[in-house]
Amino acid sequence: MPEGAGQHVIADGRRTNPTALRLHVVLNKLSAPPLRRGLVDRPRVVDRIASAADVPVVLLSAPPGYGKTTALALWRRSDERPFAWLSLESADDDAVELTRGVATALDPIVGIDQELVAELAGPDPRLADRVLPRLANAWARSERPLILVLDDLHVVRDPATLYVVDYLAQHVPPHSQLALATRTDPALGLAGMRMHGRLLEVRAADLAYEDDEAVDALAAAGVDLTADQVRRLIVRTEGWPAAIYLAALSLRGRADPARYLEHFAGTNRHVADVLSEDVLQRQPDDVVAFLLRTSILEDLTPSLCDAVTGGDRATETLRDLERSNLFVVPLDESRTAYRYHHLFAEYLRAELNRREPELITELHRRAWRWYAEHHLTARAVEHARTSGDVTVAADLVASRFPALYERGQTDTAQTFLADLDADTVEEQAPLALAAAWLAAMTGDTSGAHRLIDAARGGTWDGPMPDGTSSLESALAIATATIGGHGVTRMEEAANTAVRLETAQNHWRGLALTLQGAALTLRGMDDEAELSLAAAVPMTPEQSATHAYALANLGLLRLHRGDLEAALHYARTAHRIIDCPTMRTYTPSVLTYALLARVLTEYRRDHDAEQAIDGAEAILPHASDAFWWLLAMARLLLVPSLMTLNRPDDAHRHLDEVQRLIGQHSDVGRLAQWHTDARTRISSALPSARPGAPSAQPGAPLSTAEKRVLRLLRTDLTLREIGRELHLSVNTVKTHTHAIYRKLDVSTRSEAVQAARARTRVVGNGRTATEPVRDDAKR
Repeated sequence: MPEGAGQHVIADGRRTNPTALRLHVVLNKLSAPPLRRGLVDRPRVVDRIASAADVPVVLLSAPPGYGKTTALALWRRSDERPFAWLSLESADDDAVELTRGVATALDPIVGIDQELVAELAGPDPRLADRVLPRLANAWARSERPLILVLDDLHVVRDPATLYVVDYLAQHVPPHSQLALATRTDPALGLAGMRMHGRLLEVRAADLAYEDDEAVDALAAAGVDLTADQVRRLIVRTEGWPAAIYLAALSLRGRADPARYLEHFAGTNRHVADVLSEDVLQRQPDDVVAFLLRTSILEDLTPSLCDAVTGGDRATETLRDLERSNLFVVPLDESRTAYRYHHLFAEYLRAELNRREPELITELHRRAWRWYAEHHLTARAVEHARTSGDVTVAADLVASRFPALYERGQTDTAQTFLADLDADTVEEQAPLALAAAWLAAMTGDTSGAHRLIDAARGGTWDGPMPDGTSSLESALAIATATIGGHGVTRMEEAANTAVRLETAQNHWRGLALTLQGAALTLRGMDDEAELSLAAAVPMTPEQSATHAYALANLGLLRLHRGDLEAALHYARTAHRIIDCPTMRTYTPSVLTYALLARVLTEYRRDHDAEQAIDGAEAILPHASDAFWWLLAMARLLLVPSLMTLNRPDDAHRHLDEVQRLIGQHSDVGRLAQWHTDARTRISSALPSARPGAPSAQPGAPLSTAEKRVLRLLRTDLTLREIGRELHLSVNTVKTHTHAIYRKLDVSTRSEAVQAARARTRVVGNGRTATEPVRDDAKR
C-alpha cells in the first residue's frame, strides 16, 4: 500500500481515514455493514455475481427490503479482492460530494495522490478534465483489482452527479468491478452496457427468497413451519425477504402458525400490525421510549441519540437492540452508527405521533441543534424546518446558497426550499433573497422580482447569513443581476453594492463584476475594464463569478480588436466552467459564446462549433431573468454562425434578441448591437468567410455533416443523434438541412440514397465522395 494511504488511529481508539477528514466525508459511509448473526446465506445470488468476475459493472436493482446490501456484504466475504465501500445519502446527489466520497473510499486501497485530494477539498474542483481522469488512473494503477461499491444509488438523480457514476462505469480497470445497489434503475445508458457485455443485472426476482432460503430465515428466528406453510408464506409475500423476516419475528412462540399465516400479507398495513402487536409491545418501557424518540433520525449515533432523548446510555441501548434483532442495522463494523429498518422506522414514527405528539417538536429541535453544532447543514435544516424553527432554517439555508450558486448546484439549493411554504419564505428577508436567486435561475422571473420586493420590505440588522455586509447590499447585488428595471438601474444597484461591500472579499468581487457588466452595456468600456480587473483577484479562482468576470474582460478586448487577449480570457474562463455542474450553468453561456466568436476569427471552425454547442445547450433552458446576458451571448454567436454558413441559426438568435430587448425600455448598447448585426447579415451568403464551404447543391459535405449523415442512416431521432455526437439538437438540424441542400433532396431517406450514389469504393476499403455525374442521375 502506498505511503500515507489507509487508516490511522485517533485519540479515542477509533480508526479513521485522513482523506475522509480532509474531504469532510462521514466515516460511517465508508464501511460495509457487518453480517449479523442468523443471517440467511445467499449462495445462489453470490454465485451468480461471482461467476461474472470480469463483467465491469454489477447492478443490484430492486425495491427496498430485498437484501441488496446484504448480498453485497456476502459477496465481499467470499471474494478475495478488496472492497472500497461508499453508502450514499441524499447529500451525495452532488457531483463534487460524490467524487469526494469515491476518492475517500478508494484511498486506503489505491493511495490517492494528495495533490488530487487537495483539489477535491477546494471550492470547485474541475471534475471532467482533471479530477475524474486522475481518479480513474489511480484506480487503474492499483496493484490489486478491487470492487468499488456505491450503495443506495437511488438517491442520485442529478444528471451531473450521474455523469460521475457513468464515468466510473466506463473506466473500470480489468478484473475490477463497480457494484451499484439501487431501488430504481439509474440513467446510465444501461442498454449500451448490456449490449456490450459490460453489465450484470441482479433484480428483485433474483433476490427474492426461494423456499429453502425462507426456511433458513424462519429457522434463524426459531420458527418451524411445514413445507406447505413456507410455500404459502412465499406466495403471500412474493419472496420479499423483509416481509418474511417480519413474519418470522411475529411467529415466534405461536401455537397455531397456520392461522396466523392466513392473516399475514406483505403489505405495509399488515407489517405495521405485526410490529405493533408482536414486537413493540414485548419491549420494556425504557426501550420503547428510546425507539420512539429516536425514530425521527435517519442515522443513529450514540451522541446524537443521547442529545435527542436526554439520556446517556445510547451506546449500550443500540448494541442491545442489535443483539435482539430489533430492526437496527449497523452502518459500520465498529458499531458506532446504526439505522432502523425503513419499515420499522416508518412504523415507529407513526406510533410516536399517536402516543407522544407533544414531544415531536422538541425532539426535532434537539436534533437540529446537534447537527448544527457538528456542521451538518442539510440535516440541521431538515429538522429545524420540521420543528417550526423557521428563522433558524432560513439562516442555515441562506448561509449555504452562495456557495451552491457559485458551483452551479441549483438543484441542491432547491431541495433546501422545497418544503417551505411561500409565506414562510417571504417573511424572512435572507430566505426571500435566496429564493429570489433560485426563482431567477429556474425561469420564474416575476417570482424573483416579487421575492426581492418581499425582502426589501423586511428588516435585518448587521451582516446577512450569506456573508454580504447588509440587507441593502444583498438587495443591490440581486437587483444588479436580475436586471428587470433596465441597464441604468443595474449600474446604480451595482454601484451601491460596491460602495457597501468594503471588505476585500468575494462579495465585493461580485459587485465589481456586475458593475463592469453594466458599464459595458452602457458603452463605458474603459470604466468597465477597471471594475472587472479589480474584481478578478477578489473572486474565488474556480467560481462562476471568476469565470464570468474573465469572459467580460475578453469581450472588451474583442471590441478593441485584441483577439489574442480575448482568446486568453475565453480559454481561461472555459477551463473553469468545463465541469458537470457549471457546464450548463446560465452565466457560463457568455464564456461559450465569446470562445466561439474568437475561434471563428482564428478559423478554428471545429472548435468553434463545439463552443457554439456549449452555448446552445444552455440557452433553451436559461431564464429570461438574465435577459441582458442572454442577449449578449446570442449577439456574439451571430457572426460565428454566419462564418460557419448557418444563416438560419443566426437569424433565429437575432429574433430571440429582439424578443428579449423588446421587453425592456432601457437596454443600453444592446439595441445598437442588434441593429448592426441585422445589417451585417442582411445578405446571408456574402457574409460568409471567403473559402468557407458552400451549402449549394453538389458541394462537398463538411466533416461534421458526414458524421451526422452516418447516423441519419439509423433510426435515431435528431435529438438522439445529438447525444451521440455531443451536439445540440439545433446544431444537428442545421447540419441536416445543409446535407439536404448539398445533396439536393428533401427527406432523410432521400439523403441516405443520394449519399450512397455519391460514394465509390477505393481499393483498400476506404471510401471517398465525388459529385454525382449527369449519367448517374439517369
